[in-house]
Amino acid sequence: MRIFRLVLPLLCVLGLMACTTTGTTSTGNVSGQSPSAQYQEPDYYLDFDDIMIPKEISYKADDSYKLDNSKFRAAIMRFSGRVEVMELVQYFVNNMTKDNWTLLSNNKASKVHVLNFEKFNKSCVIQIDDSFATATTTIFAVEVKETGHGLKSK
Repeated sequence: MRIFRLVLPLLCVLGLMACTTTGTTSTGNVSGQSPSAQYQEPDYYLDFDDIMIPKEISYKADDSYKLDNSKFRAAIMRFSGRVEVMELVQYFVNNMTKDNWTLLSNNKASKVHVLNFEKFNKSCVIQIDDSFATATTTIFAVEVKETGHGLKSK
């Protein structure tokens, strides 16, 4: 009988701990997905701090080129990914506008979309090629740096 008095409270405490743990787990993960599956990578800026890149397209470093000197900075950045092309076009139009770019033109020829943007000292052309399985996005960006000196004419 004495063992029963010691074991009964211990079983009650363990039972309450099990209920508390089960309740926390089920409310913490309402969607049924693992915590890592719920995390989403954010969109990001790559070489220019005002050209946002969606997380759905992957950077192709081997097909890209960058140049940076005292007078200007230029980049040809290539990306690919399985995306809806019209959603990608709208993504760039919306986010470039948020980053104070002015849309000069939005052209479509066959399966190629070309967006042309400009800022005070920057220019950007975004070309989106719609192919069968993936969309290839090429961003041509140039920034003229302020040198403090007037341009010399020949």
